[in-house]
Amino acid sequence: MSQESIENIYTIPFYPQLNKTAPYRRTPRAIKLLKEYIYKHTKADDVIIDEELNEFMWKRGIQKPPRKIKVRAIVETIEEEVIATVELIHEQVDAAARPQLDGIAIPGELEEEDEEEEETEDGEEVELTPVETSEPEETSDEASEEEQSE
Repeated sequence: MSQESIENIYTIPFYPQLNKTAPYRRTPRAIKLLKEYIYKHTKADDVIIDEELNEFMWKRGIQKPPRKIKVRAIVETIEEEVIATVELIHEQVDAAARPQLDGIAIPGELEEEDEEEEETEDGEEVELTPVETSEPEETSDEASEEEQSE
């Protein structure tokens, strides 16, 4: 019972091939491309896709799989059978998790800036207080509407 294990990292591009595929077949096709790539590069008899990797592939639905993916392939030789287990590398950056660019306001950030203290030219700290505004005077249209309703 000899057991050897080799670990490799691959970045698998899906997107020249997936552009030629119908939208409702793209994620299943991407999974087939992933398996073909691993078969070719590891010369494995069987490829096992990790559950987390499968969920990542299907996260955006059947029509929009990821454009490329970075995976770790662990190739084990058990007796004479070569098995490759493929798992996701956690360096993937989701679009929602990307940092905001400078100059783009983030909700809630403006409120915090109003409460911050500013420095004057002399270096003194000045606390900002909101200015109270008086209620606007009634216009002639509003006044005439109130008189008519009475």
